Amino acid sequence: MQKYHWIAVLSSSITMFIWGFILALAPLTTEWPFVPKSDYTYLLVSAPAALLLGNMILGKLTDKYGRKSIFILDMILFSISIPLIIFSENVLELGLGIALAEFSLGGDENTILSYLSETIPKDLRGKVLVGVTNVANFGAAIAALLSILTGFSLFIQKLSYAILMIITIPIIVITRFSIPESFRWKEYKKLNEKAEIKEKDYAIRLYFLIAMAITIVLTYALMDLVIGPYLFPNYTSLIILIANIGETVAGISLIFFIDSINRKIFPFISYLGGVLTMILFIIQYFTIPGNFSIFLVILLLNAFFGEFGWAARVIFEPELLPTLLRGTGIGLVRGVAYSLYIASLFFTSSFNEFSYIIYNLAMWIIGFSGAFVWLLYGFDTKRKSLEEISDTYIKAKIKSIQKANN
Repeated sequence: MQKYHWIAVLSSSITMFIWGFILALAPLTTEWPFVPKSDYTYLLVSAPAALLLGNMILGKLTDKYGRKSIFILDMILFSISIPLIIFSENVLELGLGIALAEFSLGGDENTILSYLSETIPKDLRGKVLVGVTNVANFGAAIAALLSILTGFSLFIQKLSYAILMIITIPIIVITRFSIPESFRWKEYKKLNEKAEIKEKDYAIRLYFLIAMAITIVLTYALMDLVIGPYLFPNYTSLIILIANIGETVAGISLIFFIDSINRKIFPFISYLGGVLTMILFIIQYFTIPGNFSIFLVILLLNAFFGEFGWAARVIFEPELLPTLLRGTGIGLVRGVAYSLYIASLFFTSSFNEFSYIIYNLAMWIIGFSGAFVWLLYGFDTKRKSLEEISDTYIKAKIKSIQKANN
């Protein structure tokens, strides 16, 4: 890889760390003394609602104005959110801060996936996408750990958050100014071609992507982040910590073989594993329902397959969508998932533990159905260029231009 590739990876990794950190803040701040239990659902909703808007709006803007321009805009918006969170004294200020942070960082993930998939060499694309996005799990784990260690003082907890942001934000800004615009977006934009999705396989692609997004967004959020405030309020930080440690370890292990395994088979194995581990939760509920330690062990195992499913999603989302619609497409796919997640926060708020597990099992089955369809009708994208996967119309356009010039 070239020097700017490494700079982009560094910038994106730190951003994903902060995004994971902020993602965990909404459930973690339910433990703050000025947050009443009656406002838990509204605080939890503020993150995905803003994330939904960020994905849709910033995804569209990154296709229109370029990856680098939106990289800078994202960081400006995020910087404004930090004082709102750190100096918040009521739920409204805290919710606004978290919402603005999620709007900027959540939408920024569209741009990160687009930029990296378009610039990283095809032989390393899978490793980089998995490695960079996995840092979000580490960020969420650190947020949970800090919450546990500083739980004795809200002032110390906020101070630790502030120090972390002061250290990381300047690095992100400097590195983002140092990288060039995505050469694919830049060159394809010059062709003034509208990306037309007419291939027969796009119905399969979209179902596969949406099914994966629904599973990963809802099960990660509901099982790792939200189950604590709803069902185990005294263990919220511990649940988030254990789940994200599992996801982090799984993500690190994936880096070593993700560009070797067949990408038709990998999603199938990942989502099948998720379904089976959810069944283990049901077995535990009927045999030893009060054993919280066993619950954590199964949660850790489920987190491994959750990370595998996450990895499949972040690889296929940019690969299966054309360059000039990549940011918009990722935003739309995730928009469906986050809309369902917001509805699920209200729908599941009165669930008992068993109903909650059954609902999450249903979400895993949706993802498995998409993976099964891809196993039957999809293809292996491993080590293929984006022109071979999704930009075939651009490839044909370039050839026709070259032929005319000759």
